[in-house]
Amino acid sequence: MKYTNPQFRDAVSAEYVLGTLQGAARRRFERSLKDDPRLRQLVAQWQNRLAPLDELVEPVQPPARVWRKIEDRIVRAGPRRWLSDMRFWRAASFISAACALLLAVYIVQQPPRAPETMVVVMSGDQGTPAMTVSWPVKPSGKPKLRIRVMGHPDMPPGTSWELWMLPGSDQKPVSLGLIGTAPMQELAIPANLAPMINRATGLAMSQEPAGGSPTGLPTGPVLYKGLCTPI
Repeated sequence: MKYTNPQFRDAVSAEYVLGTLQGAARRRFERSLKDDPRLRQLVAQWQNRLAPLDELVEPVQPPARVWRKIEDRIVRAGPRRWLSDMRFWRAASFISAACALLLAVYIVQQPPRAPETMVVVMSGDQGTPAMTVSWPVKPSGKPKLRIRVMGHPDMPPGTSWELWMLPGSDQKPVSLGLIGTAPMQELAIPANLAPMINRATGLAMSQEPAGGSPTGLPTGPVLYKGLCTPI
């Protein structure tokens, strides 16, 4: 299959990177990747674009008892004659299909899950992600922004980086405060802005004079910006 439509190529590449492209469609896409350098480049762009989201997921260490139970089952497992019985596999296939159908019906009937976290992947003019900002949609206590700086130019002497909320609907940017160059940071959301931040369309970061913008609006170049995405 030839992927000639630009919008279709972009959409399928995104699905491939996300892992939602499955089965025969995924295999066809992988065959096309071998002979299409531009398609491989598109996939690489999506990988770079989505890679920062991996940093937002906290690793979880399985309890030791889980591994012990797995090892016990492996040791106890021996040859089983019923594994070569076709009647067993036919019955298993039927039961699996029935369970999959019941699960699909259950999922469809469930109410949509409310987003728990808002994420902004911020990039410059080249489109390469350089910062991520995230915060809980329904925080307990004082809401804070979690900021990860992944790649940026040095902050010139006598300047500051200022983070801005973009309310949308032609409203002016609103300052959230100054940030530094540390890879991991937290920034408390001003109390008067907490009710508004979940409705913002995006965030931006500008370079300002030391101490922040003197006008209450961005005065220097906007280095990074991105859209708010609930997950």
